[in-house]
Amino acid sequence: MDQRAAVPRANRIVHERVVRQPSQTNGRLDLRSSELRAVLDFTERLLAITDATAVPSILEGVASLVGADSSTLMRINLRTGQEEAVLWPAARADSAVLKQYAAVSRMHPLRPSLAVQARAGVRRPAPIRISDVLTRRQWRASALYAASHRGIDDQMCVLLAARQHTIQLVVVSRHHGFFTRRQVALLAAAQGHLAAAVQRIGQQRLPALQVAPTVRRVLVPMAIPREADVAASCLHDGSAGLPTGRQRQILALVAQGLTDAQIGRRLGLSSATVSKHLTRSYARLGVPNRAAAVRLMGSADPVLRTG
Repeated sequence: MDQRAAVPRANRIVHERVVRQPSQTNGRLDLRSSELRAVLDFTERLLAITDATAVPSILEGVASLVGADSSTLMRINLRTGQEEAVLWPAARADSAVLKQYAAVSRMHPLRPSLAVQARAGVRRPAPIRISDVLTRRQWRASALYAASHRGIDDQMCVLLAARQHTIQLVVVSRHHGFFTRRQVALLAAAQGHLAAAVQRIGQQRLPALQVAPTVRRVLVPMAIPREADVAASCLHDGSAGLPTGRQRQILALVAQGLTDAQIGRRLGLSSATVSKHLTRSYARLGVPNRAAAVRLMGSADPVLRTG
């Protein structure tokens, strides 16, 4: 389904304008010298970060930089709706409203714009605000506001990375008033360094909260992995990857160009059973089809390389 279809027609032009807004809204010319110094100080701190334990300090820093009351590092699977988050201040993790958020998370007004940015492959995506797409009255009348966002006047987010169906972003919130154009410019100026810092942290695991579709504490890597990282994880972590040798055996035959029926005859399985094994493999690997699965697994397992 085209993600733009999820955007109400009245708002579609606004969402597309947000995606395409010109580079000057990244705002360096809009910033005063004191603001530029603040950005430089923050990015200098980011350059030294290589450890996952620094994520809360990153979030505190970005909130301070843009004048936000809270900030969040999120990873969202747009296909499954699963969301994982590291929250600052950490006390927010104990809030009862998170359970209510899980039921309405897909209704966030910025989700369609983020999906369009991700699909368009925007190199330096601009920050987007709820106030860019909804009036105050519309926002306060929304199901999301009623369920979990009461007391938040505005949110702003910036995309840090996107791969396949998964996006990674930083979200900042204000309890009083809208984010200004200067605050947008501050977040935009720091975006590249934020993305680089999270990527350096890579696949180090850190305590986080799964906030949708259910709420539970998890220990996960927040960076979206490169293909080789995913493959290595799948091969060495039975809880995250392929639990049996059978599925790898089937993928090896797929890599040789065999059909489901041919694989079934060779292994003494029905074609339907082969297809079921493959479907489960795709879900575990987070890939859409057999070609992507073979390519992903082949990056770490020589048996599956097609040459």
